[in-house]
Amino acid sequence: MTNPTPSFPVTPGPADETLSWLLDKFVEKTTGVTGALLVSRDGLKTAVSGLDTDQADKAAAWVSSLHSLARSAGSIIGSTPGGFRQGIVENDGFLMFVTSADHAAAGQAGAGSRLVGSVLGVLAQPGANPDTIGFEMGLLVKSVADHLRTATRGGR
Repeated sequence: MTNPTPSFPVTPGPADETLSWLLDKFVEKTTGVTGALLVSRDGLKTAVSGLDTDQADKAAAWVSSLHSLARSAGSIIGSTPGGFRQGIVENDGFLMFVTSADHAAAGQAGAGSRLVGSVLGVLAQPGANPDTIGFEMGLLVKSVADHLRTATRGGR
C-alpha cells in the first residue's frame, strides 16, 4: 500500500518531514487558524499546512523577513540578541502570527553548530482569538523543539 498524497504541498527540507502532520493537527484544532508553516530563519520551508505551493513560497519569504526585521528592531532599544518571541500583523482580511522557535531550542543551536533556529508562521481569520492562537503556538513549538533546528546551507 502506498502512502496517500497529502492534500497540501510540502517542499522537502532538512527538517523532519513528519512535522507537516503536526501542523495539520494544529490548523484543525485551533479555532480560526487557516494555515501554518515552519521555515528556517533564512526562509527555507520545512513544513506546510493549509497553503498551496505559491502561497507557501510567498508566506515563507514574508515570515522569514518579518522575523529578521523584528529581531534587528530590538537593537534599537538595546534588546538582547534573540529576544524576539512573537509578532502579530493584523489586516482587514487576516491575522498573521510569527513566532521565533529559537527560544525553544535555546542552547541547542550555537554559532559553531552549523544549525539555525526555525520560525513558525500562522495565518488566521480576522476574528480569531490571538490569545488562544499564541498559546497553542507556544505549545506546538515547545512540543517539537528538538526538530526546530535546520542545518545551514553549505555548512556556512
